Amino acid sequence: MVSNPTTVSYRLFASGYCTAHDRIVDPKNGRGKARFYAVWLLIEHPQHGLFVFDTGYSPRFLEATQHFPDKFYGWATPAFIKNEETAMVQLAQTGIKPSDLSGMIISHFHADHVAGMLDFPKIPVICHSAAMQQVLSVKGFGAVRHGIVKALIPNDLRERVRIITEDSVISNKAIMRNPDELFSLQFKDLFGDGSVELAQLPGHACGQLGIRIHTADHTLFFATDAVWRKSTLEAGILPSPTVKLFFDDWAAYKTTFSALRNYQQTFPTHRLLFTHCPETLTHISSFNP
Repeated sequence: MVSNPTTVSYRLFASGYCTAHDRIVDPKNGRGKARFYAVWLLIEHPQHGLFVFDTGYSPRFLEATQHFPDKFYGWATPAFIKNEETAMVQLAQTGIKPSDLSGMIISHFHADHVAGMLDFPKIPVICHSAAMQQVLSVKGFGAVRHGIVKALIPNDLRERVRIITEDSVISNKAIMRNPDELFSLQFKDLFGDGSVELAQLPGHACGQLGIRIHTADHTLFFATDAVWRKSTLEAGILPSPTVKLFFDDWAAYKTTFSALRNYQQTFPTHRLLFTHCPETLTHISSFNP
């Protein structure tokens, strides 16, 4: 990590939510239905410009899941999204047009993270190579099983993408506190100035990425769906075993989970947030559920 990274800024937004039983997230304490808001980021780099990290839901998800086999996705996680909540509309309210963006970073291709992609045509896309290969190859029920709705994926994705590969990801210099600990996290310095790093977070989805941003007064580590709720991470509670049916790699998920617990202990001042965690919503100044 560069000792004096270029300062960047970011804002968090939420675009819609889905519902599922809380016991899936917290099999020990979960009760009733819970809302899972689709949070995404706007990042401003002083030299490289504006980037969105994920896009949240869009009404296109509701349209796409009217038909089989994607209808099963809609049944499993009923979604709620208004036109005025989409990433494109919320950016427009801040004076930002799709053409103003320098790029779009996609953590993984589950529908609640990419349903707004089609609102940003011709924008360069940054993602992990494994995630891109999967989203382009799966179809039918196989796509649904992996949380992918093909109708939401741009037809020109391959031409627009800038991929992050295993070889391009470097190890974080700050190793975990316990020298005998086997778990670690891998980061990629996105712009080469230490300001923004992409983290590999395997397990939940193929090629899943998180993002670490160094601002003027704090460091944000937005670890997407590697954990659904920060309280369960702190308590060491894994999600219900039923998630194995649609997770990419359960063993890798548990390794990532342990690595994030170590990260939190090692960097207690870092702002560790997750896409669907209720705590994340408190960092959205304009949020009104």
